[in-house]
Amino acid sequence: MSKILEELAKSVVAGDVVKVTELTEEAHKEGIPAADIVTDGLSEGMNRITRLYRNKGLHLDYTAWAAAAFQFGMESVSSYLKEEGVSTIGKVVLGVMCGPWTIGTNLVLANLRAASFEAINAGSDVSPEHIAKCAKIENADIITVGLYLSYRIHRLKELEEELFRLGIRQKVKTILSGPSANRSIARECGFDAYAKDAISIVETAKRFIVEKAAPEEIVSEMTPIERIRTSLKFKEPDRVPLVPFSMTFSAKFAGIPYSKFCKSGEAMAEAQIKAVREFGWDGVTTCSDVGRFAEPLGAKVEYPEDDVPRLVEGAIKLATAREDFERLKQEKPEYYARIGRAAETTRAVKIIKDELGDECAVIGSSEGPFQGSMLALGADPAAIFLTKTDPSLMHEILAWYVEYEVAMAKQLIAAGADLIFSGEPASYWMSPGMFKEFCYPYQKDAYRRITEAGALPLIHCCGNVPQSLPFAPEVAPGGVVNFDYQINLKWAKELIGDRITIMGNLDCNRLLHLGSVEDVEKASIKAIKAAAKGGGFWLSGGCEIPRDMTYRNMQAMLRVCQTAGKYPIDLD
Repeated sequence: MSKILEELAKSVVAGDVVKVTELTEEAHKEGIPAADIVTDGLSEGMNRITRLYRNKGLHLDYTAWAAAAFQFGMESVSSYLKEEGVSTIGKVVLGVMCGPWTIGTNLVLANLRAASFEAINAGSDVSPEHIAKCAKIENADIITVGLYLSYRIHRLKELEEELFRLGIRQKVKTILSGPSANRSIARECGFDAYAKDAISIVETAKRFIVEKAAPEEIVSEMTPIERIRTSLKFKEPDRVPLVPFSMTFSAKFAGIPYSKFCKSGEAMAEAQIKAVREFGWDGVTTCSDVGRFAEPLGAKVEYPEDDVPRLVEGAIKLATAREDFERLKQEKPEYYARIGRAAETTRAVKIIKDELGDECAVIGSSEGPFQGSMLALGADPAAIFLTKTDPSLMHEILAWYVEYEVAMAKQLIAAGADLIFSGEPASYWMSPGMFKEFCYPYQKDAYRRITEAGALPLIHCCGNVPQSLPFAPEVAPGGVVNFDYQINLKWAKELIGDRITIMGNLDCNRLLHLGSVEDVEKASIKAIKAAAKGGGFWLSGGCEIPRDMTYRNMQAMLRVCQTAGKYPIDLD
């Protein structure tokens, strides 16, 4: 190190603002590169003062003077840095949410700038929303936050939620520090790391930048569409696809009232696009509620402002079933597929596909013949007795509903759907004998015609249905089946996994909603080891992703797909 840079470093330690400014200008006049002035003079001084007081305790006056001297020196040399084209290694936003703790912030700012970071001060005693907005505007790589008051821990969780709401949580790393923070609190509140002091913050920030430049564990060789298509052929893609069945979760994440999500194709598309881009899904559905395709037929649906709609009256009433069905048949099935919320589903598919392209497989939704017929009958459990009291009418309704589902599927495929989701929980709850008579022939007909129209069917069933699961690959060969956590995944893979792709089957409530990140990771790894070998498996919940599932748990599912889910699967 030259004599002048050594003097500059000592002047920073001494907090001599005047001397630092003079030496900075003098070093430039002598032809010393601006980068060396920063690294070997100003930054070296800050590193010395930080190391000096790291173990001796904070000498507030000395460190404040040193930080001020460093900042004056940086201002003097900043124009020379620009002239010489010296760039920063990353961008960090700092903020404090509970009190005017500016000294610590200034010290961290100085250390980050000394390490060639562009450091932006979002302020002290500011809201989580302000810090998150600042990070988005600045396109930050990292956010570091200081916790000074333990009773404000909830504000840290609010920051996490706000980063997700703005759609930048996957893009930014978060560091927690401060006298009231520790590693456990950082983990609990969703932070990526804890750092105990300014030096640790800088070291952690550098590590994050290196990981971002070379993310070896999450490099993908395929687009989501390629990944999905390869898996459907029972071949191994680059990693296991992540395809959550998400409705209320997506609406909540996007800040859209659920009634609007259900009624508006634009609102549904907006929510699903935001969720796909934030959580890295490989496929997305366009489902919402059980009244979605019954309502265009004349069923009555109630819409709470921000909750799941309720089917309150069927289009076909049991007391007048023959008359109601004859009235329904006055219009062709294609007509019903083009009106009301059926049309909004098609609109949602088109918007999502136009926006995302191959970023994500778009799964257009419909109801299967048996489930759809039961919903047209008002989801009344007594409707099952129609199979006994008037089986010929039940068969007529089922055959008509096949035409409705196929008409709906053709519209969705024309709009860009890659697969067709067919809700069929009711049928898979039936006994094998009932399934063979009232479900099997109609599903087989509908799914054959949907496949011929250009998209494979995705059967959704939930509950404990091992008795009917073997029928799935027979009615939808080469398609997909989504079943619930009660089914042993290893058993199902051995039984049907070489004939139909399996989507599932994590416990949505006890695990994905109420479980910890570690619980979700362990269960996801277990599922992948049980069913992913050879392709033909998508990681998902057994049913709908819960509205209040934590975003960290959703991130954990993606992380496992990107690591333990990389092919070839390590079964050990």
